[in-house]
Amino acid sequence: MTGTTRELAEWVSATCFDELPDDVLARTRTHLLDTLAAVVVGHSRPWTRRVLAYAEEQSPPGNSMVLPAGPRLRPEWAALVNGTAAHGFEIDDYALPGLSHPGCAVVPAALAVAQDLHAVGRRLLTALAIGYEITVRFGRATTPSLTSDRGFHVTSVLGVLGATAAAASLSGLDAATTQSALGLAASMAGGTTEFTRTGGDVKRLHGGFAAAAGVRAAALAGAGLTGPRAAIEGERGFLAGFVEHAAPEELTRGLGRQWMLHDLGIKRWCVCAGLQAPLAVLGELIERHRFGPADIDEIRVGLDGPTLAHVGRLGPRPADLTEAQLSLHHALATKLVLGGNDPVHYAAFERGREPEAVAEVGQRVTGYLDAGADAVFPRRVLATVTVHLSDGRELTATGEAPGSPRKPMSAAQVRAKFDRLTRPVLGERADALLDLVPVDNDLKEVPGQ
Repeated sequence: MTGTTRELAEWVSATCFDELPDDVLARTRTHLLDTLAAVVVGHSRPWTRRVLAYAEEQSPPGNSMVLPAGPRLRPEWAALVNGTAAHGFEIDDYALPGLSHPGCAVVPAALAVAQDLHAVGRRLLTALAIGYEITVRFGRATTPSLTSDRGFHVTSVLGVLGATAAAASLSGLDAATTQSALGLAASMAGGTTEFTRTGGDVKRLHGGFAAAAGVRAAALAGAGLTGPRAAIEGERGFLAGFVEHAAPEELTRGLGRQWMLHDLGIKRWCVCAGLQAPLAVLGELIERHRFGPADIDEIRVGLDGPTLAHVGRLGPRPADLTEAQLSLHHALATKLVLGGNDPVHYAAFERGREPEAVAEVGQRVTGYLDAGADAVFPRRVLATVTVHLSDGRELTATGEAPGSPRKPMSAAQVRAKFDRLTRPVLGERADALLDLVPVDNDLKEVPGQ
């Protein structure tokens, strides 16, 4: 593993726009748009408002905007707020097999630094692609051991490295300085998954923590602070500290020749990524057989072990919205009783007025370990849903989520999702966010880019 940190840093500092394949550019734009929608959905949530109040108190005025139209702060603080918003309502992108949520860390960090440096177009897209690639590769190298063996949250632990890479690229750091930035980032990585057991707001902040720390790591390295030369692969380095069973070869195999962005997925519904497949399969059964909550005796959902551990323990009566969006029982009941899993369907829960029928139907949901799903995890997240109806019928189907790497959404579907999520919040003002997504006219050759 000797030299892994250096090799990653050399690639980050040397990669330029002309080396980005067309499919990487297209995917990067799509995920930027999707993350902007996630920020809009999350920006008015109580945890984001509290983080914003804190950031405004601490940050002097700057060039980096708190989205969608908030104050301009220094980059680290804007990244903290926007990252919290992006991860704040369970609608941000994800990766398989890495299981992290790259966009909520990489996009806020890159946008904050880009706005501060007035770096748009080619430089922004290059940095985003680099940040996503680094995050995805670290996911491949550490999943599922990072969470399953140690209980860390992949989004915050890995996101800081992707955010640092994006910020370093935009800042024009050379290889040695980028190596130090990654070393500093490794010491700022953290975040546990105890929220899946005992709740709390902290999960919402993990995207913001990673984004802000990435900006900070690149800035400190640029100011001359150094990190360990072998921060990733060393005897006491990142992999040794966070992972029981690592696959370090995934970090550099084919680096620069084989992009891993095909691992990225886009959520259809604002719940945990592990709940997307069960909701998709249940929706197919409902559409095919036309049944409702009153018709159901029991719903059994077969999942892989790590996903079941992540979403299967909170039950039908979650204590707060975080638990609601991580609960298998509650998510399926919400779809059956309220008709979906978009922000509008969680509004009643937020107001404390959710129908009792949601909890009652949730009590009829059971999760179990499915050997077939377990065998393909984490490359795929499969769900087998069996519905026992009161008329004696048993309906069963197996599938995976729309938007997952094997069932990607089209650009048109992602744009439709953007409109569906942003227009109820911003109306026509949502179109202004599209200016943040570089188009072909933004990508003409510009000196220094």
